[in-house]
Amino acid sequence: MPILRGCEDAVLELLEEGAHFVRFGSGASVFERGSMPTGLFFVHSGAVRLMSLCPEGRPKVVEIFEPGGMFGEIGVFTGQRYRTWTQAIGAVVLIHVARERMLEAVAVDNALCNRMLGAVCARTQRLVDAISSTASGTASVRVASYLLEQLGRSPRPDACVVLPAPKKAIASLLNLTPETLSRVLRNMVEEGVITVGGRRIHVRNRPLLAAMLSSGTDGTIT
Repeated sequence: MPILRGCEDAVLELLEEGAHFVRFGSGASVFERGSMPTGLFFVHSGAVRLMSLCPEGRPKVVEIFEPGGMFGEIGVFTGQRYRTWTQAIGAVVLIHVARERMLEAVAVDNALCNRMLGAVCARTQRLVDAISSTASGTASVRVASYLLEQLGRSPRPDACVVLPAPKKAIASLLNLTPETLSRVLRNMVEEGVITVGGRRIHVRNRPLLAAMLSSGTDGTIT
């Protein structure tokens, strides 16, 4: 797990004492809203979506955790019941580290504590940016911003983005309907900005994609 790189052997052994693999089928709940935290989860394979309730009472995807990612840290450090819930996207293998062992590890490893703090701060900033984008941005701005973020997070020489979840979940993440997301992607294809094959999106023209952030159109660049 990236966050654990650099840990001394003694710290890794401490975490190992409280760690075990857990497996979930598609759609299974990893933890429920209102449940007590048991520990920190690392994604070994597959993906997990973090869900919350909209003001209207509808479930919404807040974030998607991919391999190497971690979640559940709010419960680990506060000890409070979860206000969100998580679901497996397809078959998922996670590593669960007991809360007590995680707290012991950060207490003796200042570097690990700082890395975790940095990761949590970075996630908070992404959520703030996402709220800002979905609150006022048009559909194309939200999609373009998401694709550019994914390109920056995991640069690939072929300029491809592999969606970590079905388009329906991505639409919920961007506060869009699946139909609107499909329309925006279709418009981007027609403009020659991207090509789409299932979950694989090839960005053919990154400058045009970036231009959508300031154009404010719903998929048509003028």
